[in-house]
Amino acid sequence: MSNQLSGVSRRELIVGGALVGITAPLFVYSKAQNRLKAQVVIVGGGYGGVTVAKYLKKENPNLDVVLIEERPFFMSCPMSNHFLAGLMELTPLCFSYNVLEVKYGIRVINDKVLGVELDRKAVRTSAGYIGYDYLVLSTGIDYDIEDKPFYAESIVHNPPAFKPGSEHIYLKRLIEDFEGGDIVISVPPPPYRCPPAPYERAALIASMIKRNKLKAHIYFIDANERPIINAEGFLSAYYDLYKDVADYITSAQVRDIDVHKRVVRTSHGDFKYDLACIIPPMRASRLLEEAGLLKRGQKWVEVNPFTFETYVRNVFVIGDSAQTYLPKSGYAAHSQGKLLAKLINARLKGKEVKEEYVQMICYAMVSDKEAIMTETAFRYDTASKRFIPTHREDNQRKETTAKRYEEWAKGLWRDLFG
Repeated sequence: MSNQLSGVSRRELIVGGALVGITAPLFVYSKAQNRLKAQVVIVGGGYGGVTVAKYLKKENPNLDVVLIEERPFFMSCPMSNHFLAGLMELTPLCFSYNVLEVKYGIRVINDKVLGVELDRKAVRTSAGYIGYDYLVLSTGIDYDIEDKPFYAESIVHNPPAFKPGSEHIYLKRLIEDFEGGDIVISVPPPPYRCPPAPYERAALIASMIKRNKLKAHIYFIDANERPIINAEGFLSAYYDLYKDVADYITSAQVRDIDVHKRVVRTSHGDFKYDLACIIPPMRASRLLEEAGLLKRGQKWVEVNPFTFETYVRNVFVIGDSAQTYLPKSGYAAHSQGKLLAKLINARLKGKEVKEEYVQMICYAMVSDKEAIMTETAFRYDTASKRFIPTHREDNQRKETTAKRYEEWAKGLWRDLFG
């Protein structure tokens, strides 16, 4: 079993309350608690979870680190609009978790987390319990559709593709099968995962229409008054490049979706579609609500903005589910993971780390070959107890920016799995 590269089967984990098959020194098994135990357990194998796992082990190779992820492989949401629009294949976006075990000694368990029991300091999976000293939850987003049940059926028929994996693959198939007609794309109110992503997607699909000379028209329905990031750059692209194939409709709320009649009903009228990508509002993973980390009415988990620690000592939430000064993005989760790895390793040594702030970089394509970008720096104002952002936007669409976008993404992937 110590030679297995990725994944731990149920039978190998716990059989009849006895430990079977695991000989690697990454785990300590406690009969009294009838569970496996590791010093650090990380739930979620996205940008945040992979980063904190790797950087923990890089600094402290003897640390026991377990990463639990239900999906069998990593897929990047950043750059996935390129895949949907036919600018790249799926393969470059996907990475095997085996690398983390082979190169860094991180135990990756491909299993579903059924619950987090904070009082027992244990994570419950379909295979059994895994105890922890430190717990990192990087569980991404869920769609916030409880009070809008019409989204549930739409997600199946019109995949939003804001969760990596099957949604992207199905939406890609729908786009490939599309031969013409009306397209509806929607943007929810913030916060949601990756602020520029819906605007980039609309631009790239409009560009695809023109590239393939399709008889098609996009109705781009935005719940916001204007793009919430790089507004000047996106609006310039829409009106200069795509005004003949797209209508940009602002301050429009989605009120109902009839997937059988293929109609989206909004505060600005009804829109029929032949192809749709309806993006619902978003919220923190329901796993965190069930664990008691969300108060009544909250959508995102409150954390210490400097340490990402919850109200429970040594339990941290990073990435999209956390309420922080950062936007919800893969880059933000990656940066948070680096900082958290420093903090946990310091605590293990009885030390503290100096407070650090994360700087943000976002890129977005506005045509097949051109991109725009923004950089955001943050400072903490002690008087108001708020983080103050300073933005620098480059809204001039350029091929050189698109090339930097590609290199930026490849650099992230190398840092995760290289």
